[in-house]
Amino acid sequence: MKILYVCNFNLDNYSGRNRATKQKLKALKKQIDELYIISSKLKKFKFLELFFIELKSIYMILKYKPNIFISRGFVGYFSQKLCKIMNIKTVREIHADILGELNQLNKHWLVKFFLIPLSIYTQKIDALSDIRIFNHPYLLDWFKSNFFDSSNDIYVYNGYDIKSRSLLTKEEVIKKYNLDKEIKYLVFVGEASYWHGIDYLVCLQESLNKLTKNIKIICAGGKVSKEDDPEKLLINITPLNDVGCAEIIQASEACLLPVRQSRVSPGSPLKLYDYILHKKYVITQKELKGYEDEVLRYNFGESVDFNDSENLSFKIIEILKNLRDKDEQIIIENFSWDERMKEWLLGIWKYENKIRD
Repeated sequence: MKILYVCNFNLDNYSGRNRATKQKLKALKKQIDELYIISSKLKKFKFLELFFIELKSIYMILKYKPNIFISRGFVGYFSQKLCKIMNIKTVREIHADILGELNQLNKHWLVKFFLIPLSIYTQKIDALSDIRIFNHPYLLDWFKSNFFDSSNDIYVYNGYDIKSRSLLTKEEVIKKYNLDKEIKYLVFVGEASYWHGIDYLVCLQESLNKLTKNIKIICAGGKVSKEDDPEKLLINITPLNDVGCAEIIQASEACLLPVRQSRVSPGSPLKLYDYILHKKYVITQKELKGYEDEVLRYNFGESVDFNDSENLSFKIIEILKNLRDKDEQIIIENFSWDERMKEWLLGIWKYENKIRD
């Protein structure tokens, strides 16, 4: 099997999306014969670059004649048209309803203005594909209700790369980051965006401070805004890359996974799989797919209501008091990118066999 994968962002940049895409493509490459990748390279003129990425995609399709063409983002329309002519199967990777989330993006109004036509264009690319792979069932359901119901479409949650695990011990991390060994740390890593519910963590720390001085919340990676945490109750370690975030996870007693349900899909949180990789106990939002179901499936965490910080503070104290070493109980292999890419290929294989039948 030969696959051409195209996206409109730079895989060498550090962000959850970029890092995860690079990891999943590495896992995908191990399971197929050939993988060709086209991504963004420019730091400026990105809108102009979309045209050149499309041209390069067309060139690669004509030259290598892949069996499968996978695209993500603002590219792939004309490439997919060519694939239809050449009988090449087309796949779209979809992670969000961009148009519906513009008002929540922390971007300049001019950027948002240009994103409107690009988002509409992206939806046309999504609809043109033979198969769509979503990262959350809510997003899949949204597409079915707003566009069309296709039995070819699937959802596959995110995963982890085993090489991302920190090899430092908890004691080494505490010393490296000048943390207090007498404090029990709860850790949240990743972007401190609106829909991640950082203000829930501020309220939780405020409630914990009334009960104990020995439990502190660390937010690592993204910068917590002054509006969310005016009194700086949270320990915010930023900027911090993926290596640093992995190290901070090692320092934790447990990891936090709040979310604000303000989008079509709450997303498949990459940080969850970073927590799982380090075999940490996860405290996440209850009654939410992609969060509660993944955490409870293999009994390595607990679901709670982050909206109720007062009761949650009592519950967390109890959780930490009774926490035992669950290292041997957590089977992490099920969540690797290798396993997720097998799900991708299985979905594609089922489609191909349906066409043959």
